[in-house]
Amino acid sequence: MLFEIRSVNMRLSEGEVSGVQVVYSARNSDRSSTSNGNFDLTAEEYRGNEAIDRLKEMARDHLVAEAQKPENAE
Repeated sequence: MLFEIRSVNMRLSEGEVSGVQVVYSARNSDRSSTSNGNFDLTAEEYRGNEAIDRLKEMARDHLVAEAQKPENAE
């Protein structure tokens, strides 16, 4: 799958980053399978993982984890 980071939105509290939301899209090469998603990171989780390639890896991990959840799980 090809992953694209669509946006990285930072939440601020008193001028400091308090959290980050990463929005992504994914598709296979012929676009017969597509997905969109997002995940939240704390400021500490984001620190050191700011690179787009690292965020793409995290998006892939997020999508796999969500796909493996039981249907009624929250």
